[in-house]
This record gives sequence, C-alpha cells and structure tokens, in this order.
Amino acid sequence: MILNPVVAFLIDYCQRHKHPVNAVLHVFGVPAAFYGIYLLFVGQAGLGCLLIFFGYLFQYLGHRAQGNEVGEVTLIKSIWRKLNKRGS
Repeated sequence: MILNPVVAFLIDYCQRHKHPVNAVLHVFGVPAAFYGIYLLFVGQAGLGCLLIFFGYLFQYLGHRAQGNEVGEVTLIKSIWRKLNKRGS
C-alpha cells in the first residue's frame, strides 16, 4: 500500500525536525532550495545557485542545532548500506 511509505516518511520527518530552531530554518530553507532549482530552469542560474546554497545551509544549520544529520546524508548512507549488503 502506498500510504505506508508516506506515513513512515512523515513520522520520520517530524522526528528529525522537533527542535524549534531546526523547524524555523527549514520553513525558510526548503522553499528557498526548491525555488532555486526552479530558477535554474528558467535561466536565472546565479540567483538559483545562491538560493540553493543558502537553502541547504539553513537546513544544515537546523540539523546542527538539533544534533542530527541532514536527510540527504541519511539517504546516501542508507543506499550505501543496502548496496554493500548486496555485494557481500
């Protein structure tokens, strides 16, 4: 069922963003990063890159305040572990 992975993602997301500083920085950082990606596609690469950089910086600082890893790092580690299990 498709709902189970969505619910699991939302539960994990809420657990990883409980700290108030982390939550506030994500409110600004996530939309900035997504808007930056959009700007790359419409020919405003300079501003797009700045927004992506600062959007991810805000998210990184939020996770530092909470004391956990950024989601992309967690995802890469998870994929790496799965690939290593298959190769063993």
